[in-house]
Amino acid sequence: MRERTDGAYLNELWGVKAAHALYIHDGHWYHQLRRFPGALFDRDGYILFATEKEYRSCAQLSIGKQISIRKPGISAIPGYVRVVQSDDSKLAPFRPPALDVDIHTAPTNAIEGRKRLVMHLERERNQAVVRQKKRMAVNLDCEVCRFSFKRAYGSAAAEYCEVHHLVPLSEIEKTTETRLEDLAILCANCHRVVHLQNPPYTLDQVRQMLGKASSTKRLTARPTRTRAQAPRSA
Repeated sequence: MRERTDGAYLNELWGVKAAHALYIHDGHWYHQLRRFPGALFDRDGYILFATEKEYRSCAQLSIGKQISIRKPGISAIPGYVRVVQSDDSKLAPFRPPALDVDIHTAPTNAIEGRKRLVMHLERERNQAVVRQKKRMAVNLDCEVCRFSFKRAYGSAAAEYCEVHHLVPLSEIEKTTETRLEDLAILCANCHRVVHLQNPPYTLDQVRQMLGKASSTKRLTARPTRTRAQAPRSA
C-alpha cells in the first residue's frame, strides 16, 4: 500500500479514468478542474463530470478560483459513486488519510496508530527486473534532473534510487513482459512530479518544467544595474 493519497492516486486505484482528478476530505478543493472528463474525490467515492459544461452547471458546487460544497459534500450530488463504505468494522475497505489540511484551522493534535485491515487489488511488480535495471545502469543518477543520492548523501545512500515504469501498469489490461528500456531511474522528487497527473507526465515534460524553472531563477537572480553602474559609451 502506498502512503500517498491524492486525486491522481485514487483515480488510478479506483479505475475512474478521469483526465483531471482532485481529492479533498472536507468539501473544499483548492483548485479547479481543468481537463475533462474530470472527477472530484472524497474519502468514500467520487463524482465524474463528462464535460466542463456539466461541471459548471452543477447546482451543488460553488465554483470560483476554488471549489466548495456544503455538507454532506459530493455524496449528495446525483451520480456520486460510493467506493468505500463508511462503517468502522474491522473489515472496512481502505479509507485514505487526508492530505489537504488547512494549516490555519487544523487541530494541533491527532489520534493515530489504530490498526486497520486493508484490502485492495494491486498489479504485481516484478522486483527482479527493477534490481536488474539498477545493476545495468551506468549510474543511479536521476534521468531527469541528474540528482545523485551517492553524491548528496555518501555511501549510506549510494545504491538508492527509484525505478519508474514508462508505461504505467494501470494501463495494461493483462500480464506483460517488461524490458529494461521500459524503466527509468528517477530521484524521489522527479518520480513524484511524474505522477502528479494521470496519465503521468513524460520524462521530457518534467525536464521542460525544470528548464523553465531554472530560466526563471536565473532571470530573477540577475543583478539590476543602476544608471551610475551602466558602462559609459565611447
